[in-house]
Amino acid sequence: MRLRADGVTWQEIDGELVLLDLNSSTYLTTNAAGTLLARTLADADGATEDQLVGALVREYGIDESVARTDTTAFLADLRHRGLLHD
Repeated sequence: MRLRADGVTWQEIDGELVLLDLNSSTYLTTNAAGTLLARTLADADGATEDQLVGALVREYGIDESVARTDTTAFLADLRHRGLLHD
């Protein structure tokens, strides 16, 4: 999976991400965990859901089940907004 690059611009401000979809003129803001996930998804190689879960576990020391729930919700929101390439 990768974060859609065309028609999308984003800026990190104080550890949070503000993402603007130029095609729909909508924006999304994330907390620090969402910023980590979005940055990982923006890499040229993208990431799998398991890689994203692992990134949250490593960065925040949270339980894998919590990380998976948060990751699944984040990805669902990105898909709903048309911001994710599977």
